[in-house]
Amino acid sequence: MTDRKTPSSPRRDTGRHRDGKAKGIYYRFRADGSKEWSYYDPRLGRPVGGCQSRQEAIDKRAMAQLAKSAGLPAPDTKTRIADLAEEVREAKRGRLRPSTFSAFEYALDKIILKEIGHLRPTQVGPDKLAQLIRDLERRGLAPSTIRRYLSPLGAIFNLALRRGIITSSPIGLLSDDERPSGGGLGTHYEWEPREISALFSAADELGKRSESRYDYAPLVKLLTLTGLRVSEALGLRWGDVDLLKAIVNVRQSLNRDGSLGAPKTAAGEREVWLSPGLVDMLIKLKPEDATDEDFVFASRNSRRRPISYHNFRRRGFKPAVAKAELAGKGITIHTLRSAAISLYAANGLTLEETAKVMGQKNPQVTWRHYYRLFDKSSVAERVRAAQSTITDLL
Repeated sequence: MTDRKTPSSPRRDTGRHRDGKAKGIYYRFRADGSKEWSYYDPRLGRPVGGCQSRQEAIDKRAMAQLAKSAGLPAPDTKTRIADLAEEVREAKRGRLRPSTFSAFEYALDKIILKEIGHLRPTQVGPDKLAQLIRDLERRGLAPSTIRRYLSPLGAIFNLALRRGIITSSPIGLLSDDERPSGGGLGTHYEWEPREISALFSAADELGKRSESRYDYAPLVKLLTLTGLRVSEALGLRWGDVDLLKAIVNVRQSLNRDGSLGAPKTAAGEREVWLSPGLVDMLIKLKPEDATDEDFVFASRNSRRRPISYHNFRRRGFKPAVAKAELAGKGITIHTLRSAAISLYAANGLTLEETAKVMGQKNPQVTWRHYYRLFDKSSVAERVRAAQSTITDLL
């Protein structure tokens, strides 16, 4: 009885092939039949793979040739994203607020390291990032959430650039269509004066009800008219408020775990001036026997404990928004900062002055993220008045 040999399956072509159109460009076939591209790096004296397209390989070869001409060292091809991520983690530890660092670590561990931590920086091109963004979009994540999850990548690629591991950041090579769109800058609400008045009236009415556990109206008004971050307002103690000088000294903010920490940024430590109306409101709010260590917005059970952010949001802010008939317009607690900034801008404050009051180091951040026209009708009146200084002579 003769043995029959089972016919073997065709052997997959895994060799590297020269591209016939561009010098120093190669490709090989993956298991799914697609091509992985590589380029010859003159600093290493060998091809470097990981490119997702022919054009990416051509671009990287050109950058490698320029780097050699400039005398830059050869890239480190052994370091992986995970190695750089740990250095970035340690650099951020202690420099970020605990709540911010916790969110940073979550994005690093659950998204970045899980998806691409095993890859080398040279293997993570714009095509790979675009695919990762599409995968996160398929999970139903909001664009703002995706941007937050991918934020550690900027620091990782900057470190790789500094070490000479890569010649350009793939983030900058993403097209507008490939970036997560929606949310962010376009969602800041454009307030009208009547809407702010309606919100204040609703908060006052809710706070005066006999069944109300707490009057949140003063906090709503302070956030809207000063632009304080809610964590900064909840962290205020009476020792931070100078009612004679009409100044609030922002020195700390309330962390998610209830502890006090530094403000979000170095520029967050600042003085915020108060109008006579806000001073009168705080005078009425302050107990006669209050100490400097007591919180301005203190819990009913203890003046040494601030109210809960979640209670303010659920019991105070959201009901006031609904009662003012502003629900469904994307208004959040953070949206109150844009109301304050727009109010300041409409009344003649410069970008630098507004940024200082808001606790932002870069005035352009204030402009890009928050500025909206507060009262379009008054703008129209000023434009017409400016035009009339010339048209009167026509």
